[in-house]
Amino acid sequence: MSETETTQATESQEVAAPAEAAPVSFIETLPEDIRMEPSLRNFTDAAGLAKSYVQAQRMIGVDKIPIPGQSATDEEWNNVYERLGRPNAPDQYDFNAVDGFEEGDLASFKQIAHDTGLNGKQAQRMAKSLAEKASAEIEAREAQATTLIGETKAELEREYGKAFDQKMKMAKNAAVQLLGSTEPLDNIVLEDGRLLGDHPAIVKLFVQLADAMGEDSLEGEPQELIMTPQEANRKIMELMAKDTPYWDKSHPQHDFYVKEALALREHM
Repeated sequence: MSETETTQATESQEVAAPAEAAPVSFIETLPEDIRMEPSLRNFTDAAGLAKSYVQAQRMIGVDKIPIPGQSATDEEWNNVYERLGRPNAPDQYDFNAVDGFEEGDLASFKQIAHDTGLNGKQAQRMAKSLAEKASAEIEAREAQATTLIGETKAELEREYGKAFDQKMKMAKNAAVQLLGSTEPLDNIVLEDGRLLGDHPAIVKLFVQLADAMGEDSLEGEPQELIMTPQEANRKIMELMAKDTPYWDKSHPQHDFYVKEALALREHM
């Protein structure tokens, strides 16, 4: 056989070779009378179908609760809530004390929980979670307030020096005379957790008012006013002003001016 004849024979054999059969889908292996069932469209193999069948068998006898649609009535939803364990009334939730909840607040919470459809376990867990969150927020605010109060006191002590205690007393007395009591300062809570009377700007305001009122802001026996460092410095500047006896040794008040200035420096 010539080379040309051999080539033609080979090509003829290749053309005549049978084509591979196309894969058959899982659906096509099923009986014709069920192939078109919509519920079978999600399965691609026998394993998936078998698994679904086992799960369905396990659900036989299990109590099922149909979920109402968007147009369902309150009565339909209430039937679902009751089957899920919601008590018949808010006061029938079986927890009567939750740390962090006042009695009145707990009653209000139970009403909301009942309206929302929560069962006993859900309501109790939510109440506990809310109480813990509120408690943590209160503790954080108290810690912040304590820090700020300490910073305020340190700031005022630096500003008023030895006069700090007296200035605080005068400010308190001024508040009593002007407001009738310190109740507003002791009870109004600011956003940062501090009382109004612990804010440095408020304290300084009443100190200024007390200074303007003079000795009327001091209780009991008349007391010698203690100077703040700023007040002492202003007094020293007055004593040492130009043309004062401080600079004239021959002046009869020279020694007094010098001693007064030295005493004020020691006070500062």
